Amino acid sequence: MNYNWRKGRLILAILLGVPAGLMFLFSIARPVMGDSGDFIDPVLSATCHRLTSSCLTLPWGISGLCARCTAFWLGLAAGVALMYSHIRKIPFWTGFPLLLPLIADGLLQFHSSYESCNFVRLVTGLAAGSGISVIILGRVPRINQY
Repeated sequence: MNYNWRKGRLILAILLGVPAGLMFLFSIARPVMGDSGDFIDPVLSATCHRLTSSCLTLPWGISGLCARCTAFWLGLAAGVALMYSHIRKIPFWTGFPLLLPLIADGLLQFHSSYESCNFVRLVTGLAAGSGISVIILGRVPRINQY
């Protein structure tokens, strides 16, 4: 891997990981912010429906994002950290199966009267966030050129 690719990968990891981590932190910290947290509401509202029935009930209040979005941002931030840490070189295509539970749950809810519970929302959001990070930062096979 050459220097430019590593530098670009680091920049991409920072551009993905930092906002994702902040969104997760804002979601779980929003209940304790009170009126001083009103500045973050437009950002949270732009990324999520924020229905109270779908939000996590935390010991300190209701999360700022729904369970799926909170878990998605956590999965994305954790996935970026894992993918950049070089612990393991994971091929990018392995991220696609991690999106399937989210797609299946969404289609099932859209086409039937089924409504998922917060546990399912957490699992599908975490898997999808991790999958996106693997797709974006995963190892791309080299093609030998002669």
